[in-house]
Amino acid sequence: MDDSERLESVIREVEGLGLFQAPRRLNGSEEGGAAALEGEITIDERKVTIRLVLDPPFPLRLPRFFLRPWDALGIIPHVDQRGFICFADPEGLVLNRRQPVRVVQEAYERTLQVLTDGVKGVNHADFTDEFEVYWAQLTGGLKALSFLEPVDEVSRVIVASDKEGNLYVARDEVEISAFHNGSGAGKPLTSENALYLPLQKGTLIVPPRPDGPFWTADDVRRILLPALSAASKARLRKLTKSRRRVPKYLIVRLIRPSGGAILFGLHYGRTTTIHPLLEGGRAADLVPVSLVRLDRGFLIQRGGGQKDLVGKRVLLVGCGAVGGHLAFELVKAGMLNLTLIDPDTLMPENSYRHVLGREYWSNSKAASLKREIEAQLPYARITAVTDHIENALASSIVDLSRYDLAIMATGNPTVELDMNARIHAQEAGPAAIFTWLEPLGIGGHALLTRRGCNAGCLECLYTPPDGDEEMLVNRSSFAAPGQSFARALSGCASLYTPYGSIDAVRTAALAARLAVDALTGKEQGNPLHSWKGDASEFTQEGFHLSNRYSASDAELRRHRYSYQSPRCRICGEGIAEAG
Repeated sequence: MDDSERLESVIREVEGLGLFQAPRRLNGSEEGGAAALEGEITIDERKVTIRLVLDPPFPLRLPRFFLRPWDALGIIPHVDQRGFICFADPEGLVLNRRQPVRVVQEAYERTLQVLTDGVKGVNHADFTDEFEVYWAQLTGGLKALSFLEPVDEVSRVIVASDKEGNLYVARDEVEISAFHNGSGAGKPLTSENALYLPLQKGTLIVPPRPDGPFWTADDVRRILLPALSAASKARLRKLTKSRRRVPKYLIVRLIRPSGGAILFGLHYGRTTTIHPLLEGGRAADLVPVSLVRLDRGFLIQRGGGQKDLVGKRVLLVGCGAVGGHLAFELVKAGMLNLTLIDPDTLMPENSYRHVLGREYWSNSKAASLKREIEAQLPYARITAVTDHIENALASSIVDLSRYDLAIMATGNPTVELDMNARIHAQEAGPAAIFTWLEPLGIGGHALLTRRGCNAGCLECLYTPPDGDEEMLVNRSSFAAPGQSFARALSGCASLYTPYGSIDAVRTAALAARLAVDALTGKEQGNPLHSWKGDASEFTQEGFHLSNRYSASDAELRRHRYSYQSPRCRICGEGIAEAG
């Protein structure tokens, strides 16, 4: 049975359910589908026509319902100008593909509920929730890219344009430059003043009809001015007092009932010398301006990052396999101000476990990461230092006191133990994370120190549980001490520790999560987090595991603070005080 026959069979069964009054079969191609059924239904004692359309992928996709005509019930939420009724968010929705008729029936019931709620005004607030979508569907409007962060104060902003007529909305040209990581917009811009109006929370606005006339200047005053606070009205009067140049663009913030803010704009055509928002002001030829939001807060939150991290300064030492992936994750989490330190260059043999590839061979890892991060992610401000961390500190290129967090991912415990001591010696030193992985995929670690107290640091892991002898093994290791894991494929110059990209990514993710928790205050202590991998390859090659590897994931989590040693020469006093 082909798609057409299969869908016709479903349509026949649905017709037999009696969902529609006077049902009639249609050619679904009018709506881009393969099969369609139309009939009448009753919504709040009003008879209207509704059309069901099944697309060839059905039931892997939802059935579609259309109201005919689209405004038969007036202008109600979730019905667009095509008459399409949005009755469900398909994201994460599981459809029972083995019962296609039941899928249609349930979709039909949801559709009726949307229409009934619309007629009764139950979902009236959804107009405001979806206002941005309705506004973008208005005909004859303008489009602009918006870098403007929605704030609570009425203010002057700018609308800039380039030679191609593209529009940009921002607080100023610096904000546009910040989107391009400080390099400017890449083309000359001409700017004019505009007004930004933040409407009060709880404001509900019904958008204009998509097939009707747009708002007049009187409509704009009637709709927007009552939604301003007293302070905003006073500020608006102050900003529009001058009659020399009337700003013709208006950018409006509207807070959604379900949370978050949207932005929309409009352009006044011919105006008087009095601003159209003021009594006596006039304007003609108003057009809507649809804004594509590219502001920093919106992009970070939409991508799962956190706005609270934007102002944090982070130092990342080591841009190898772990550090390279970690750098990207830190910026994507919202840590836009990042300093990278690494003296090494990227070589071809690094390719299959490094985040960078062929394009950057024989180039500095730190400088290449800066270039690639800033090319991919807006608002990132990356500083690259192509030297050893000890040299950068000695020459004052790097000042630890300027950072909120320092992360060490060098894979060199000698250097990292020295850095641990330096950080703890500073009265105003940053919190620090040390992260490393183990050979052949057996595990990886991330340790946080100087968060909230001085109890627990990297030196603790190298402090013997008893006795005064020097201990040069890491107590957190999943590999038993006294083994060498370095390999060489072409002589001593090519020595490397065997691990793969998956191991590096997993360790970077562990460290990135710990960094977020530390900087947001979710983590108040100094834990050691570890992940365990499969040890079969490790043991098959004759290597031996430590006793710690036998601990379960739950035990590792439960004992994440147990590594702390009161005998530690760096933080032992802090542990004793905490105890």
